[in-house]
Amino acid sequence: MTINKNRMLPKEAAEYIGCRYDKLMQMVRQKKIPHYRIGNRCLFRKESLDLWIENLERQSLEEATYG
Repeated sequence: MTINKNRMLPKEAAEYIGCRYDKLMQMVRQKKIPHYRIGNRCLFRKESLDLWIENLERQSLEEATYG
């Protein structure tokens, strides 16, 4: 069986983006972070998280520039 490394469980995603598991799940409940569900399982795509981080960086740079 081949495991898809592009898909992460919440604990893996929290480690990947550098936050605590409970903070990640709070963002999931608030729909502030890209994720998808299969049944009760919450999953994250690496590509979606990378884009999400890039957008956050872009927003913070724009705010700093145009403050």
